[in-house]
Amino acid sequence: DPNGHGTHIAGVIGNSDVGDDGEWNGIAPNVDFVIARVADENGYANYEDIIEAVQWVVDEKEQHNIRVLNFSMSAEVRSPYWADPVNQSLMAAWGAGITVIVAGGNAGPEALSVGVPGNNPYVITVGAFTDAYTPMDWSDDYIPTFSSAGPTHEGFIKPDVVAPGTWVLSGFS
Repeated sequence: DPNGHGTHIAGVIGNSDVGDDGEWNGIAPNVDFVIARVADENGYANYEDIIEAVQWVVDEKEQHNIRVLNFSMSAEVRSPYWADPVNQSLMAAWGAGITVIVAGGNAGPEALSVGVPGNNPYVITVGAFTDAYTPMDWSDDYIPTFSSAGPTHEGFIKPDVVAPGTWVLSGFS
């Protein structure tokens, strides 16, 4: 992709290499990707392109056995989650049986900083943590200040989970 963020995330998800520790490097090694690119070289996308891409994923669900949709973008909340067009499209994907995983955003650490679509209760929202360069020592792990925090404006506790969000190498970058 022209910005590189989607490619980086795809590498984190699907890296099929085995590390020195004998473990897979990716979260879902050997996954088959179905790509619906929406961002430009600056990482920006408009609502129309995003909604069209999500609809394409829903339409192609059966043909490509799509079970999970990863959405690694975030925007400022401007309306209740149910009125936001991107959230509506992702709720349609959820309604079609697709598990939707989204970024919480990088606007933290203040409360109410989770963006769209992370504010949607129908999706799994992911925040970041860092291992402080000590991957074998969990005692010094922490949430970095950029990671967005809840609750949402509607009172949902978000993010739902945290995952490594700093110093992450990708198999495709």
